[in-house]
Amino acid sequence: MYLAAADGGAFGALGAGGLSLALTVLLVFGVKGKGKVKLKDNPAMIFGFLATTAFASAGKIWANPERIASQGLTGLGVGTGSGPFGNVGMGAVALVLLILMLTWEMTPLRGAILGLIAGIIWPAAGNESIWAMPSELGAAVLMMVGG
Repeated sequence: MYLAAADGGAFGALGAGGLSLALTVLLVFGVKGKGKVKLKDNPAMIFGFLATTAFASAGKIWANPERIASQGLTGLGVGTGSGPFGNVGMGAVALVLLILMLTWEMTPLRGAILGLIAGIIWPAAGNESIWAMPSELGAAVLMMVGG
C-alpha cells in the first residue's frame, strides 16, 4: 500500500516515510505543547493512530514499533493459547485497549501513546474484524493527504 504517490496529493509528494516523520514531529511537539500548538487528549490519540498507520506503510526504521509490540505480545503468549493469562487472542487485546481509551483519565501523552498502540494492535486483530475499520479509514485519510 502506498500512502503517498510520486506525483503527490494535497501537500505534494510526501512519501510514506515523510508523512511518518511529519506526524511524529507533530506528536512530539504537540504533546509537549510549549509552542503555538498544544494537542488535547483526543486529537493526540487520533494523530498517534494516524502516525502508526503511516509507519506500517513506510517500513524501514518506522517498522520498529510494530516489531517491538509484536515481540512483547508474543512474549506474553497472546494468540498462542498458552500464555500466563490463558488463551488471550489479539481481539481481546484490542478490546482492552478500547476500554482503556474510554475509561482511563486522558492526558495528551496518554492519548498519544494509546493511539500509537491502537495503530499497531487493531490491524493485527485481523482484516475481517471490526478492528480493521479504523485502520482502513486512517489509511484512506492519509492517502488523501499524502497522495
